Amino acid sequence: MEVDHTALRQRPVDCKWHRTRLHLLAIDVSGPKPRWSPVFFDSKKGFCVKPCYFCSMNTFDPAAYVRDIEAAARAGGWTLRHLSPCASSTRPWLQRTARTGDKAPSFYLSTGIHGDEISGPLALLELLRLPDFFRDFNTVIFPILNPDGLARGTRENTAGIDLNRDYRDPRSAEIAGHIEILKTLGRFDAAMMLHEDFEGVGAYLYELNEERPVTGREIITAMGRHVPIDLRPEIEDFPAHGGVILRRDIVHKVGPIAERKEWPEAIYLSLHHTDISYTTETPKPFPLAQRIQAQIAAVETLLNAVSQKKT
Repeated sequence: MEVDHTALRQRPVDCKWHRTRLHLLAIDVSGPKPRWSPVFFDSKKGFCVKPCYFCSMNTFDPAAYVRDIEAAARAGGWTLRHLSPCASSTRPWLQRTARTGDKAPSFYLSTGIHGDEISGPLALLELLRLPDFFRDFNTVIFPILNPDGLARGTRENTAGIDLNRDYRDPRSAEIAGHIEILKTLGRFDAAMMLHEDFEGVGAYLYELNEERPVTGREIITAMGRHVPIDLRPEIEDFPAHGGVILRRDIVHKVGPIAERKEWPEAIYLSLHHTDISYTTETPKPFPLAQRIQAQIAAVETLLNAVSQKKT
C-alpha cells in the first residue's frame, strides 16, 4: 500500500486488531484507481503496510435490529410477515397500502443482503420511524435479507454464498425463499436496493431504467449533499456518468443482462417485477452517519420522482 501523506483524515475508531483508537483515513495511490483506505498509524513505525480492514467495520446486532424494525413497523401500521429465519435472527418483511388506496404507485425497497454493508439497514430503520414517509405508496420492504452475514460482518452468508449473485439459479435458502415471496407480489412502479462499497471513494448508483433515465442524476445529487460523489469515468469496470452507471452501458459492456451467469437482486427485479430499478452504493470509508443520510436522501428523491412520474 502506498499512502498519499498529503491527504489524511483523522478517524478515531476501535480496532480489534491493533487494540488502539489512533487511526486515519488516507488515499491509497498504489493501484490504478486511488481510493480512501483505513490505515493504522504508529508513531514509531509509521503506517501499516496493509490497510486495517477491521477499522472500516461497524458492529451490527441482527436480533436487536429486527426488534427495532418490528416495533417501528407495528407502530406505523405495517403488515409484518417473515421469510425463513437464519441462525442470527428472523427475517421480517413489511407491506403497507398507501393512504390513497390500491391505485397509488407501488414501491419496493430492500437492504441488508451483504453483511458488511450496514448503512442501508440503518437508514431504513430511520425511515420506518417516520410514520408518513411512505404514506403515498403501496410499499414492500425487505430490511434484512442476510442476518448471518450482518452478524459476522461478511459479504456472504455462512455458506460463503454471495446472496446478491444468487437470483438466477438460487443455491441459498435465503434467496430461494425471497423469490417465492416475490412471485406473489406482482409488479412495482420502482425499486431500490441500498448497498455500500467497501473501497468506495464516493457515492454512485446503478440505474436499470428501461424508460428515459433522468432520476439517477437527481438521486446522486441528493446523495452528494452527505458524501462525495464518485466522479470517475469508469466505476466497477463500467462507464459512469457523474456517479451514475446506466443500463445501456452495462449491456454494451457485457451483453443483455438476462444472459449473465449470475443475477443480482436488481437484475431479477428488472426482468420480472419492475422497469425502474436503482442500486445505491455509499462509500464505506466515510462516517456512518453521513452514509445513512445519503441513503435516506436517495430513497426520498426516488419517491418524489415516482410520485411526479419523472422516472
